[in-house]
Amino acid sequence: MATNITKLKKGKGAPPSADDIQDVTEDPARSDKSELRPLQVRIPRDVFEAFGERAGREFGFEHGAKKRMFLKIWREYLEHNK
Repeated sequence: MATNITKLKKGKGAPPSADDIQDVTEDPARSDKSELRPLQVRIPRDVFEAFGERAGREFGFEHGAKKRMFLKIWREYLEHNK
């Protein structure tokens, strides 16, 4: 079976200029400089998935969303239990 290459795109265009893109080689600035420790808990799968879904919807489906969700819940807990 031969491939019909006439339907393929001819070119991709020019790359963006270096001024238009962010430098991905630098570490992103972290707002909190405190020492981090892991927190491991065992929870039911449905709770884990629901928590991840909620964190993604609130903070974006990216690295750190669950951590930010947990910290938000923790701050609210501390605020209401002074």
